[in-house]
Amino acid sequence: MFWADRIAQELKNKGPQWVDDMKTPSGRIHVGALRGVIIHDLVFRAFKDLKVKAKYSYVIDNHDPMDSLPVYLDQKKYAPYIGVPLNKIPAPDGSKKSFAQYFAEEFIDVFKKLGANPEIIWAWDLYTSGKMDDAIKIALDNAEKIQDIYQKVSGSKKKETGWYPFQVICQKCGKVGTTKVTAWDGKEVSYECLLDLVKWAKGCSHKGKISPFSGTGKLPWKVEWPAVWRTLGITVEGEGKDLASRGGARDTAGEICRQIFKIRLPYDIPYEHFLIGGKKMSTSRGFGASASEMAEILPPEILRFLMVKTNYREAINFDPQGETIPHLFDEYDRCAQEFFSKGNPEMARIFELSQIDSQKLKRPPTVRFSQLTQWIQMPNLTPKLKEPAIAERVRYAKIWLEKYAPEEKKFSIRENLPKEAKVLSSRQKDLLLKIGQELTKKWGAEEFQNRIYQVGKDLNLSSTETFQAIYLALLGKDHGPKASWLILSLEKNFVQKRFKEAAKNI
Repeated sequence: MFWADRIAQELKNKGPQWVDDMKTPSGRIHVGALRGVIIHDLVFRAFKDLKVKAKYSYVIDNHDPMDSLPVYLDQKKYAPYIGVPLNKIPAPDGSKKSFAQYFAEEFIDVFKKLGANPEIIWAWDLYTSGKMDDAIKIALDNAEKIQDIYQKVSGSKKKETGWYPFQVICQKCGKVGTTKVTAWDGKEVSYECLLDLVKWAKGCSHKGKISPFSGTGKLPWKVEWPAVWRTLGITVEGEGKDLASRGGARDTAGEICRQIFKIRLPYDIPYEHFLIGGKKMSTSRGFGASASEMAEILPPEILRFLMVKTNYREAINFDPQGETIPHLFDEYDRCAQEFFSKGNPEMARIFELSQIDSQKLKRPPTVRFSQLTQWIQMPNLTPKLKEPAIAERVRYAKIWLEKYAPEEKKFSIRENLPKEAKVLSSRQKDLLLKIGQELTKKWGAEEFQNRIYQVGKDLNLSSTETFQAIYLALLGKDHGPKASWLILSLEKNFVQKRFKEAAKNI
């Protein structure tokens, strides 16, 4: 049974379900976060297939402070905003959107194209609406107990007298990353905006007193996470491997759920990283592929398939260089075959869950991706590439050829006889002459391929020697696409002339 179906079966008799995921839009969001979106969407779809009443939401943490500057931003322009909530920082494009909205909407657009349509919840709205107020009060009333949990679970934080789990947005400088609450009287908090509270931002030394409710500040992440679960009623939410490690954020949040908020911990789905070329990605450092970049090199159903086919407990190591992308298309096509032939149920389910619209199952083209990359490079096949059934794949095949294909997969017909053809043996030259003569007949590709092989066999040439002769004469390489396709894609007179020239070449 597919893993998401197993989870849905396990929870189907435990009442309505609320699946959630969340992300801080601190810059261009990488494809690793997209994996979380799809993992949660798979569970949501599995619930729907079982007719379980379920919701799916995605919380955008736009209330968090900017704690570092992505390398692709104007460092001088954005330096003053370090420590300011992301929804109070201007967008890079100069629009009226906030920094958080700008990058979040780019990400949302990608996952909607992949068929994931969670309800979008902005953290700032949760706070300013007052929905988080009860959780904030509970957390402030239990500050010492929360410190005990921090110390017990992670062992990394010593207890601090007068510590409170809340950060005010400074009424003077507007920063939230630099403030420290020093007192709580049940209605208001006293706070200081400290110069050196954190290494990445400078405070302004302002002191004040304010109600902690309705968006005047925020809870620290390890308290905020379970507070959101309590506020919304989340029943299923996973996280990346780094947050799921022993003594990490998930363990801390779990204890806060049990001891402070008195709620059941949501069902956990701890998932592995999405790696690019074996390396973990970073939003702020600009390392790795953003979700939007990945959506440009893979069609939606293939990008979704990449994450569906890999169990959430296994890392995805994707490197677009080389043969990775053609092999991914082939895997998708094999799963489609199993679905439509009612074969392997696991592969069939993977194909089904990879569809953008679960109500409209789309058959893939019958032409392999690797075959299309060859057709693209054959002059006379241009009209065929415009056929509606393959047009979309042709687009992505061109991208792969241009950016990621190894050199041995690229070829072009030489305008003049390649110098490499000088190595042809006399029998290979005879082969070319005979093949040229065969072009006076009408051939289908498969039939002609067999004829080429037979002519070579009659001349005591190995299959390698046979086809190398053709590639050397036309491409200047000892390898290439299917020879019959290549020859039949060219003007007959051109091929005959070239083969005669090669046969006379000394």
